[in-house]
Amino acid sequence: MNRPKRIILTLLLALPILAFIIHHYTAHSRELHPTGFTVDENVLYMSYAHQYLDQSSFSLGYSNPFSGDPQSPKIYFQPATLLLAGVLKTGADPGLSFTLFGLLMAIACIYMGIKILEHLLPGNKYLVLICVLFTWGGGLSALAGIGAGLYTGMPLHAWRDAIYIADPANGWWGLNWGRTLFIPLEAFYHFLFLLNIYWILKQKWKAALITAALLSISHPFTGVEYLLIICGWAGLERVVIKDKYIPAWFFTGNIILLMLHVGYYLFFLQQFEEHRQLFSQYRARWTYSFRVFIPAYALVIALCIWAARVKKGWAVLLSNPIQRLFLCWAIIAFLLSKHEWFIPAMQPIHFTRGYIWAGAFLLALPGLVVLLNSNKRNIFQRIVRVFFIGLLLLDNTFWVYNQLREKATVEWEGHITQDTKDVFNYLHTHTRPDDLLIGNAQLVNYMANVYSPANAWVSHPYNTPMIYDRDDRMDHYLGTGEKPAEWKSRRIMLIVDKRLPEMKISPLLQGEKIWENTTYTIILPHK
Repeated sequence: MNRPKRIILTLLLALPILAFIIHHYTAHSRELHPTGFTVDENVLYMSYAHQYLDQSSFSLGYSNPFSGDPQSPKIYFQPATLLLAGVLKTGADPGLSFTLFGLLMAIACIYMGIKILEHLLPGNKYLVLICVLFTWGGGLSALAGIGAGLYTGMPLHAWRDAIYIADPANGWWGLNWGRTLFIPLEAFYHFLFLLNIYWILKQKWKAALITAALLSISHPFTGVEYLLIICGWAGLERVVIKDKYIPAWFFTGNIILLMLHVGYYLFFLQQFEEHRQLFSQYRARWTYSFRVFIPAYALVIALCIWAARVKKGWAVLLSNPIQRLFLCWAIIAFLLSKHEWFIPAMQPIHFTRGYIWAGAFLLALPGLVVLLNSNKRNIFQRIVRVFFIGLLLLDNTFWVYNQLREKATVEWEGHITQDTKDVFNYLHTHTRPDDLLIGNAQLVNYMANVYSPANAWVSHPYNTPMIYDRDDRMDHYLGTGEKPAEWKSRRIMLIVDKRLPEMKISPLLQGEKIWENTTYTIILPHK
């Protein structure tokens, strides 16, 4: 496949993501305005980027924007965050910038996937179809969910919602490869991951090590996942099989990167009290059961078994180091996604993100090729082939259809009212980093870091240190007027969402009303 055809195929495969973005900006009620944040968690990353704009002097690191303290230590760094901060510096819209970044990264990731498949299957006549299956293939999650729904008495017309029964977080945890491309930063991480694999396939070891370092500093979960996969594979080749395919220095280099990665996240950051508080909150048992992972990976596992059969056994299928790489990829990624079996859970499902599925798919390529090459004159074989291809594409077909049929009618991070937009415009021009936002306007408190220099006392549920204690202290202040010690030198801005039940506010705090619209009131308390 020449470069123009590869580019055209890439753009065609990216159409579902483009349709999703266009849908976000067009499918909403009149009173709502799209922010560009297509997933609520996307607000986090542009909040990180905005920290660079609020610094009095430039620093490579940024602080936790949800600490509520502008003096919070600047101990975090990701290259994508710095890049996005540069985009924000130009005055670009945060949500649109993030979404366009994600689209570009998704296109780059799809392109790299095609390059890998071209390398593995040079001249294969079914290459285009295989690229489609790798990008948008899935499992039996949708059918498993529908089956479970019907078994429990769900009416047949409710199948659209039932597809999520076996697909965590309404499918947003990305149990197959293509699903993760709808999440901007995940698309970036996945691009780096595939770029690393491509360098290894081409035996460009130095480039692979450099890209591994970039991936390591880009994300804690994907970074350690990649490094454990490569170190596991390289250790198998160098130590167990005694194969010299991998240079010893490459193995050593990845071991060092892994040690540095673990040292930064588990030792250096632990020196800071605020991060230790966050770390304890990160210990969430976000896991998945066999009822979820079996249907998600059933088809690619079946393909792997088929591949071993057509190759006359697992020994032949795994006779070369690249096939062993794919096996290590799938197994290590799966064990990480179930690490609660071995150690305390640290958001284990974060390690799914399509990595298990993709490793198994590439391992099963020899079986898929044989299936596609089966006798076209045999009607039974043709039916099996078409049926299997349809099954592979079913999960994402249903999921994308569900996304594109929905219309935003209630306010959330992705679609806000004009009143909420006006609050952000006011905070953008009338606040400074020392200002502290309190009150019951949860959406404003969460998103304020993106649109203003102000900091909120209670914001994101996992990134706000000691969030429950902070809730109690804020309520105590509002009820009694007794200001917490750490607020003494700061301007307090009380933001009241008038749509919610009336807040209990001490008469001592009935201060100056500095801004108001139909939905919100901003007050400067007397104390």
